Amino acid sequence: MRPLALGFLALLFATSPVLAQQRGSDVGGQPARRKLTKLPKLVKFVEADYPPEKKKQGITASVVLTIEISATGAPTNVTVATSAGPEFDAAAVSAAQRFVFEPAEVDDKPAPSKITYRYDFVIVPEEPPQPPPAPAVLSGEVHHARNGRAIGGARITVRKGGEVVAQATTNDEGRFVLPEIAPGTYDVEVTGIDGLVTKFTERLESGKQVRARYDIETVRARPNDNVEEVEVRGRPRARREITQYTVRAEQARKVAGTQGDVLKVVQNLPGVSRPPVASGQIVVWGSAPRDTRIYVDGVDVPALYHGSGLRSTINSDLVSSIDLVPGAFGAEYGRGLGGLVRVETRNLPRGTHGYVGADTLDGSAFVSTEVTPRIRLASSLRYGWLDRVFAATSGKDIGDVFPIPRYRDAQLKATIDLRKREALDTVVLASTDELDRTVASPDPAKTRVEGTSSGYWRIYARYTNVADNGDTTVLTPFVGQDKSALAQRFGGTPARLDLDTNKYGVRGTLRSRVNGRLTIVTGVDALGAATKVKRQGSLTLPAREGDIAVFGQPPGDELAADTWSTHILDLAPHAYADIKLGPVTLTPGIRFDAFLIEGSRKEPTPPTIPAVGFSRVDSALAPRASGRWDVTQRFALTAAYGSYHQPPEPEELSAIFGTPNLGRSRATHVTIGESLRITSTLTADVVGFRKTMSDLVVRSRLPNPVSARALTQNGEGRSYGVQLLLRQELTRGFFGWVSYAISKSERRFDGDESWRPFDFDQPHVLSVVLFKELGRWGIGARFRYASGNPRTPVIGSVYDARSDRHDPVFGPQNTIRIPAFWQLDARIERTFLLGRETRLLAFADVQNVTNRTNAEEIVYSPSFRERGIIRGLPLIAVIGARLEF
Repeated sequence: MRPLALGFLALLFATSPVLAQQRGSDVGGQPARRKLTKLPKLVKFVEADYPPEKKKQGITASVVLTIEISATGAPTNVTVATSAGPEFDAAAVSAAQRFVFEPAEVDDKPAPSKITYRYDFVIVPEEPPQPPPAPAVLSGEVHHARNGRAIGGARITVRKGGEVVAQATTNDEGRFVLPEIAPGTYDVEVTGIDGLVTKFTERLESGKQVRARYDIETVRARPNDNVEEVEVRGRPRARREITQYTVRAEQARKVAGTQGDVLKVVQNLPGVSRPPVASGQIVVWGSAPRDTRIYVDGVDVPALYHGSGLRSTINSDLVSSIDLVPGAFGAEYGRGLGGLVRVETRNLPRGTHGYVGADTLDGSAFVSTEVTPRIRLASSLRYGWLDRVFAATSGKDIGDVFPIPRYRDAQLKATIDLRKREALDTVVLASTDELDRTVASPDPAKTRVEGTSSGYWRIYARYTNVADNGDTTVLTPFVGQDKSALAQRFGGTPARLDLDTNKYGVRGTLRSRVNGRLTIVTGVDALGAATKVKRQGSLTLPAREGDIAVFGQPPGDELAADTWSTHILDLAPHAYADIKLGPVTLTPGIRFDAFLIEGSRKEPTPPTIPAVGFSRVDSALAPRASGRWDVTQRFALTAAYGSYHQPPEPEELSAIFGTPNLGRSRATHVTIGESLRITSTLTADVVGFRKTMSDLVVRSRLPNPVSARALTQNGEGRSYGVQLLLRQELTRGFFGWVSYAISKSERRFDGDESWRPFDFDQPHVLSVVLFKELGRWGIGARFRYASGNPRTPVIGSVYDARSDRHDPVFGPQNTIRIPAFWQLDARIERTFLLGRETRLLAFADVQNVTNRTNAEEIVYSPSFRERGIIRGLPLIAVIGARLEF
């Protein structure tokens, strides 16, 4: 039984002499009674103390009180009208004296009053105790994320608010059971034998059992007591940028439309415009494709994709994660006005693992083995055969519509554990491409032939040392070579551009943690490029951004040739600090770039006269800063600013086709955003950005440019917009995201009043990615929508009798667009376990499942009187399988 004292307002009436007083009236001299317009109202009730002895005996009672209330609502006098005994009376009076009322009103004005109030003392039966909820059971299996094999000896830790609730270890079959867990939502940590921790979230319901499957990354399945363990911390990842999107390799390979190529997921991240088909270009936040830098373990590489864009240049099984930083990145990186794509290679596992795979596009293989307890090796090879597949299934004329790629790549990595917390990685990367295309014409003089070849290789060593105090040193020297050859011919008019570049450099950083609030990072970033260039043909081929042209338009009659060499060296010391002030993290930084620009030819000279070269030094100070304010545990605000510089390209320093005295281009990035963690696995990020660019290299507007002045730095640019990412992390076998960007990118010649759309401007870009595991099946889908790129309309033509052709007459620049693009892709895969260490993965990746006709380019008839489109790829199914061991 539970005692309870209750009060009831039994009688309310005005008995005060003030209320009963009468006053004179001007009507007939008769007195008039004042009118009660509002009764008093109890607004604060105070429960009386139940007399202890009466409570034990279970005695109830009621006390009637008379309460006088002032014009302010406070009780002024409390007396007992009907007694229930001294103990009950005293308790009731004491409680009533602490009541608070809204006063009564007479003629709408506060006035004193008197009420009668009954205070009841009752005992309410206590509610019977509720039985505790039935416990839940968490059971499941732990498997390797890449080959699906069961992992024994993994530790399962269940946490609630950081506190450990339960723990278990998997058996030889990778299974575990955790009974007797209270219902609720928990954080689950799965720790492999190597100490790597993967986090999940589980919701447990009363009386039910949850069967989970956890796929984790681990370097080995079981410990080897005969192997001496060498403690080597993994190399530190690059600093988390304010605007950065990271995708783990095991998720990226499952995205529909990527054919299992993890690096192709970059095309589906926020801020990335859809590139033209078969281009492989990366356009980020309205910057030109060559303005975005690509790094593998901090080493600069020229291309993320093969020339066709169908495959990346690095084997997916060597990739650990991919970071996209569309802008406002930190002081460690420079030499680019656009964004960053960072690829981290995977830590090599112990034991022997690998795969052999083949699909419609190519065949590939990868193997990793443990040579000794301290040395591990991995190698991979890929060979593309899509040209042969098309030739066998579609005929030889397929190249007239779609340029058929021929590509190959190879990688080699060796890891040596030197001493405790000290390791050396040596990596070799190599890639080659060939693309041919012939657009035939009844008139041989108008037949168009295109051919490109490109390739690169890199050799680098990455030394990592972690001192006893936690200071981390990373040193990465590298060398390499880039080659490319572009050949175009319209009938008998050839155009050719060959580049051969030898690259060298070093990247070094020292990360020192001063205390819990301050970390300082210092380093140097050096890159040298010695290039030999050979070019011949029209001054307008290849075309530059901003050139007014139409697809398939023959080049002009002017022909030229030049051979020259350049050497560009950038030495860039930099430093930044991470400062934590409670919920606020500030990262100020500074970078100093010193450019040495050298060339073999300052002015056009006849072959018989020795050329006069040039050499100059150009320096730039680039401040960077970012901040993050964690307003709550789930909501944060971010902002970033940065100044960026980019040296001229070697092909722009020609004394005939370019301008030898070109300097650096400049840009400023500003971002502001917010991040919301809706649940433990669902997040939403919104970022607004603005980029301004100046001193951009553009073609001279003069009909006859001054000698060695074919290009100028009179270009200006700006790009601004907002992008949204709603992302569901992997949970219960499901992950996905929705990204949408609305932006505008414009260019103009210095001095122009109006801006024009950038050649790659896409105001609206939407990507939806979904994937779900259903046992050993996997199903995924991807939907993409993008505005068409702008083009300059042809409003007429002029017939040239000398060359027997029509030349176009153009309207305002970039005032029409290619029709918008949208496409739905799908992926289905099935895993077959062939043994404890072996499995077969079969998949079908279908692009454009609705067979939609998308426009890739606008074309015109020879007289320019009719306009049409070049259609994109129809429904294409890439079918393949890989045997993993």
